[in-house]
Amino acid sequence: MEGRLALVRATHLGDYISVLRDIGAPVDRDLDRSALPPDIEATPDFYVSVPVAIEWIARTGRDLEPMALGLLGAGKASLASLRPAQRAAILTAQTGLRRLETLTTLSRFEDSALEMHIRHEGDNVRIVCNMVGLQRHPFVCLAEWLNLQGVISVVRSVAGDAWNPSELCFVSTTRPPDAVVAAFPDTRILVGQPETSVVVARMDLARPSASSAASARDPASLLASAEAAGDSSEVWEFVSLLRLLVQPYLSAGRPDIAFVAGLAGISTRTLQRRLKLCGSSYSTILQEASFALACRLLADPATKVIDVAMTVGYNNPQHFTRAFRRFAGVTPSEYRHYDFRHQGTA
Repeated sequence: MEGRLALVRATHLGDYISVLRDIGAPVDRDLDRSALPPDIEATPDFYVSVPVAIEWIARTGRDLEPMALGLLGAGKASLASLRPAQRAAILTAQTGLRRLETLTTLSRFEDSALEMHIRHEGDNVRIVCNMVGLQRHPFVCLAEWLNLQGVISVVRSVAGDAWNPSELCFVSTTRPPDAVVAAFPDTRILVGQPETSVVVARMDLARPSASSAASARDPASLLASAEAAGDSSEVWEFVSLLRLLVQPYLSAGRPDIAFVAGLAGISTRTLQRRLKLCGSSYSTILQEASFALACRLLADPATKVIDVAMTVGYNNPQHFTRAFRRFAGVTPSEYRHYDFRHQGTA
């Protein structure tokens, strides 16, 4: 885990952007001045740096205490933020416990720093949601709130919307304001804890769900589909995460190494050293990130090749075609034709 980059799907940042707009914060101005990718609201499946995101949220929403801002963000969050296949895999499981087990399996595709596990404690179950490497970040509660709300949403899907946990634990040391206490009147709220967690009564998780019985698909096959949708073949290691970190910035031109090192929270020299240890280089990362993004975009037949070229940082489509052919051995159009022809016969 040491040195893992902390990335989160941009869709979860959207929950906070919505809150900030509601309170009249200068969202557009601060986005333009930030290190976040351009058009972040239009690209929910890109990944962004967790520290960069939560620092921007706290700065833009500085009129509110972080704990209060986190509560508002959690209020906007829902399972609808998940990819459809992942959401279906969770909601077709028959009990709350099975749904939480599915959530813990799929959570890594939402946030690379998030480590979730379930611990049985007598008549209760504790769902731990640790943000590895970020426990001491001054605004970690903004990430904690979204992770805890994910667990709460899953339990409420079987226990009802009025359900509240018996205990919420934060590693953040910020004292919860009155608004938090009012929102969870019967919940013990602890800060400065060694781990982020939610405590749920075992009986609340044992309830069968009527909605799961309506599904015609086997939950195991849905889970497999959900893992595929999250690209389970992509290991959360340094090189693959760095490719994902770079992708949202390609449309504005290829970001320089110093900028990306800053996003990763390390020095340029450290970034170069770690890439060398991985048998890679920054120029290779840029090429691989561009190619991976281009292939993903080419999978949509409605997306024009020229638009793909622009998105991956090429103003000239001919230059993009030549670069793609050097990397893949075929042109973008040939790749698209091959890809769809074989998909149709699979």
